[in-house]
Amino acid sequence: MRARALRGVPAVLVGVAASLLAGSAFAGSDADLQRKIEKRLARAGFAQRADIKVSVESGVARLSGIALRYLDLREAERLARKDAKSVVNLLRVVPEVPRSDKAIRTDAENAVLRWERYGPFDAVGIDVTDGVVRLTGWVEDPYKRTQIEERLARVDAIRDVHNDLHVQGFSAGDVSLRREIHEKIYSDPLFERWAGLLDQPVRVFVDRGRVTLAGKVTSPVEQTAAGMIARGTLAFRVDNQLQVEGDAARKEDHKKDDTEG
Repeated sequence: MRARALRGVPAVLVGVAASLLAGSAFAGSDADLQRKIEKRLARAGFAQRADIKVSVESGVARLSGIALRYLDLREAERLARKDAKSVVNLLRVVPEVPRSDKAIRTDAENAVLRWERYGPFDAVGIDVTDGVVRLTGWVEDPYKRTQIEERLARVDAIRDVHNDLHVQGFSAGDVSLRREIHEKIYSDPLFERWAGLLDQPVRVFVDRGRVTLAGKVTSPVEQTAAGMIARGTLAFRVDNQLQVEGDAARKEDHKKDDTEG
């Protein structure tokens, strides 16, 4: 018994020593990684347009400090990810020239809604509060979800983007149902004047056979008709969120009054 215990001691000591050496090596690699990220940021010119502090622990980089543009915040994270296992981005954007939420929203809507790839199966809502943009609605594919945020990064004075966009269902059944409802709506006499236009009033979202209609129409008749067309298909459920233009404008005015108050 005693001999076996003594034989076990060197193995324990070796294990402890190995752990200490590994920890020391990890600390060294973290310090090297920190320097590498700092050099990469310096080469990209961040010393002139941001104040970024880099720290690294167990291969995870942590960025803190201030950037002048949301574009710089995203670029700093992208560069850090080239070397780090993962990145915790705590950077804050403090624009050199602040802008009103209304001005930011106008530019954000132009960047998204006038994008040549924004199509009939995309429906993006944009709201801005204290320079922070919130995206709601859906897009046709994951690529568009990412690209819309990339486009917004170039809008002046945006402090952050909360991307809550959903992606359309991509099963064969969802794709077929989405196209069927879209074609039936825009071949109906009430809506055919919008067929072929990029800025169509009724947007169709389908996920696992569940349909959502969104957008603005000119009358309650159009609102009801679009819902009936969608319900006349094999959809499991139809959520008609279409707004009538006059009602939508009143809701928007009420929202602005609440914000200003």
